[in-house]
Amino acid sequence: MYQRRPMLVLVIAVCAISQSCSRPDRRAADETAIRAASREWNNAETAKDLQKCLSFYAEDGERFATGSPLIAGTAALRKEWEKYLAAPGSFNWTTSKVEVARSGDLAYETGVFVIKTPGKNQETRTINGKYVLVWKKLADGKWKVVADIDNPDS
Repeated sequence: MYQRRPMLVLVIAVCAISQSCSRPDRRAADETAIRAASREWNNAETAKDLQKCLSFYAEDGERFATGSPLIAGTAALRKEWEKYLAAPGSFNWTTSKVEVARSGDLAYETGVFVIKTPGKNQETRTINGKYVLVWKKLADGKWKVVADIDNPDS
């Protein structure tokens, strides 16, 4: 009996450290939820729905936009998105990959985007780029963006 006890303690310790014994692997479901949220956000941006666009950020969300200082917090994000949504043109993105941490509390999304804006002489100017979103699962189970990073290809 004494010989088995250390083995039992080891099994319990490994389970507690890895959390794999007590927590089911929800990464596939979380990936699906994040992909759905990203599509919903893209649709909100197309509709120029400010409130909906802001709803995807965590309270401490940050945006790292090309050529701009850090945009952090709800008020700064609102100001940035108001300006952005008022500009003519369109912005669409396509998710390439979503990777959810085994812990189930963080994930990242990568993809590409296309911006189309009116140029000179009524020509459409197209800008291609890539992005990274860092998602965090909040206590209520909802996924929110804590870091929003994008940059153009050229």
